[in-house]
Amino acid sequence: MSNKKEIQRKRIMKFFIDAAKEIIKEEGVKGLTARKIGDRAGHSYATIYNYFSDIKELLAYCVFDFLEDCYQYMIGFKNENLNCIDQIIVYTDAYFKYFIEKPDMFQLIFIEDLGNIPIELLKREKKLSIGVLLKECICRCAEEGYIEKENIDVIYNLLGSSIHGKLVFLVNKRDVKSADDMLLELKSEIEFLMKIKR
Repeated sequence: MSNKKEIQRKRIMKFFIDAAKEIIKEEGVKGLTARKIGDRAGHSYATIYNYFSDIKELLAYCVFDFLEDCYQYMIGFKNENLNCIDQIIVYTDAYFKYFIEKPDMFQLIFIEDLGNIPIELLKREKKLSIGVLLKECICRCAEEGYIEKENIDVIYNLLGSSIHGKLVFLVNKRDVKSADDMLLELKSEIEFLMKIKR
């Protein structure tokens, strides 16, 4: 494919992705139809299938865009004056509240069946959300002697699982605890894990 055709292909794909994202923000995933996406993008809905195998594939592109939006939001909470543990707590708090305010977004990103994620998306070297920021902070904690370097990945995985597990329970109303209670639990977990040394 020539460079000009590839640029045009990506431009039209972006029309559809942006249209789908707008509809998701306004109506949630349940409000998404090929016809609505086509109308919003200014193209025939049938044209979508020239660029995406199905709506699930289009949703996968939306998810990666939403994750990038979340990452850009999280960057605003970086504070060089905080120690590494407090920075993790600030990031966790902001990330948690971001998805509490956008439960449909959380459902789409972490619960919705997206089918097979396109290879093109998996190969992207995008910084996605709290993952990169959290890992940087945990590495900094190891450098500053709070934890051993060999525990970085285990702590990273435990915190990620705890954050997303609590959000699943909260977003799906499967727990009587409030968001504030869960945030206090996360703060205690972070403080506990940052003291693990062997």
